[in-house]
Amino acid sequence: MDEYKAVAATLKAFYDFGDWERHEIIQPRTLKWKSLSKDEQELLAWFPDHLTSLSQCIASNELFMRELASKVAADWGNSEDSSKWGNSVGSDLDKVRSTMLQFTREWSELGAKEREICYGRISQQLESMYPEVEERQRVKVLVPGCGLGRLVVELVKRGFQTQGNEFSYHMLLASNFILNHTFVANNYQIFPFIHRFSHNKKRNLQLAPVFIPDYNPGDISFLQRDYPDIPVADLMSMTAGSFVDLYGPPNLVHSDIYTADDEASQFRALNKGTWDVVVTTFFLDTASNVIEYLKSIHHCLKPHGYWINFGPLLWHYENDENVRTRVRTENGMQVESVEPLKGLELTRDDLIQLIKDIGFIFLKHESEISSRYCGDERELGGWEYKCEYWLCQKA
Repeated sequence: MDEYKAVAATLKAFYDFGDWERHEIIQPRTLKWKSLSKDEQELLAWFPDHLTSLSQCIASNELFMRELASKVAADWGNSEDSSKWGNSVGSDLDKVRSTMLQFTREWSELGAKEREICYGRISQQLESMYPEVEERQRVKVLVPGCGLGRLVVELVKRGFQTQGNEFSYHMLLASNFILNHTFVANNYQIFPFIHRFSHNKKRNLQLAPVFIPDYNPGDISFLQRDYPDIPVADLMSMTAGSFVDLYGPPNLVHSDIYTADDEASQFRALNKGTWDVVVTTFFLDTASNVIEYLKSIHHCLKPHGYWINFGPLLWHYENDENVRTRVRTENGMQVESVEPLKGLELTRDDLIQLIKDIGFIFLKHESEISSRYCGDERELGGWEYKCEYWLCQKA
């Protein structure tokens, strides 16, 4: 029931997104315009037309998001009647805004350069490790935190048996839509940059549409045309849930991301020593306790299996004041403890030593690789990460 409600709330956030955009974008700027003197308004005579253009972009986003929500609702066992999804909340609506940018990064031509720096590097590494295309169907690759599934598709295109894992319902629902309900390239247009009012050179760049998907996921079937013995339909799979809950070792401390649920425990046992390669991209720093991630990667890899990582060390919980409850067993008794989400933000050197101590050998390591994330090279500003890339082997 909790999952049903969580999915329904996320669906409602997608469905209500247009109204939220109007409240966040149009309403304050309309009020600001009305507050100006006539002399000031005459200096910005273009402003009302720009608000009209923004409203048209919002209407287009609203149509897309409502189609997404309506089509994936049934896939997740929810009613297709949006009035039964409950109420949307601000945090979920803001995540829909982030999901639009994620669509741009993973599934548009505009995101190709970002993907090449990250996904391209990983794909080339795997292709060099497994040069025989026909043999890749027996190479099991796990992608935790797979987002909207583009890297999973890219690896399946190359013949690898690939499973994506994702915890965010926003990512899961949006990836469900793009993977299962789009049938031609560039079928949809969204306007992801209308929320950005800083660092803009021109108004038309803020209003520019982004077309998705730039690659039709169904075209992975072309692999079978060239390699008839590869069962392409069986190469791709997805799981929903916490990475450590589904793939971690049996002795982690119970918490909201590592449960005593019987199905999760059975799934963890099935995944012990199962995967040839684990690939993580912009994922490692999403951990509140990175030790749990590292132990889980080690647990699910086969002996001498490989771990490929790309991403920064922007520890997501560094400024998070929330806490979580953990339950450990001591002397046969269950003992609860409350711990802050923040507090375990390691330096690069300390993280590398920890990885070695967990039981990995570094085969390749590059530091400070410049990369944006959901950026737009046409803007006047933006954040650029210095990323770490490595290939490790389970000792």
